[in-house]
Amino acid sequence: MKETGNAGGDVFLKTGMGKSAEIAALLEQRIWQGDYPIGSRLPSERTLAAGFHVSRNTLRDAIAILAEKNHVATRWGAGTIVLGSDETTKAIEAKFSEVLPEWDNIIELRNMVEPHVAALAARKAGASDLITLSTILERSSPRMQPRESLKMDMEFHLAIAKSTGNPLVAALLEFVNEATEETRGKTHETMSRRKLSLDGHVRIFNCIRKGDAQGAEEAMQRHLQEVGDVVKTVDKDI
Repeated sequence: MKETGNAGGDVFLKTGMGKSAEIAALLEQRIWQGDYPIGSRLPSERTLAAGFHVSRNTLRDAIAILAEKNHVATRWGAGTIVLGSDETTKAIEAKFSEVLPEWDNIIELRNMVEPHVAALAARKAGASDLITLSTILERSSPRMQPRESLKMDMEFHLAIAKSTGNPLVAALLEFVNEATEETRGKTHETMSRRKLSLDGHVRIFNCIRKGDAQGAEEAMQRHLQEVGDVVKTVDKDI
């Protein structure tokens, strides 16, 4: 498998995963983007099925996948409602927001947590999660503008956390993304750095896709080491 250029052609996995999983991934992405806000009602089955050009049975299966992941709930008389974080997750997020983190502390936290998150994702990620991850990689390229590349970087790491099915893990990665956004931008300033980051993402994804927990953990460790070295080198040159 290639690890350069636009990664999408090498890792995109829609084929063979089932249409319902594909639709679930697309709906989940729209929820993340705020197209369907928390507390809002999804469009009717008829509307969604027509929009995606699938049968209503396929659409129902996709909704069931989202419901199993606690992203939506179907309520009699109210339709399918988009769910938000539970109170425990909100409390964790609020606690994180009170912290003014030092970069070294964040790096230490990432090295402690993210390799294990990647390993857990390799064990638990479902078909829709893999489609979400592969879609992010398909949209990524070293030729992107730095800001857009950074956005894809943070989306990828958050998607790994979400694929574990643990909302507390996702809340932790939200905090990490916010705390590291400015400094991580340094790893996307040049095409060679963007390629280094994307190659690391492809290696991690391949292990998650294969269910290789140890490989995913090691790939994440390598990735964090590589991008951390970039930041140290840039800071030394300033």
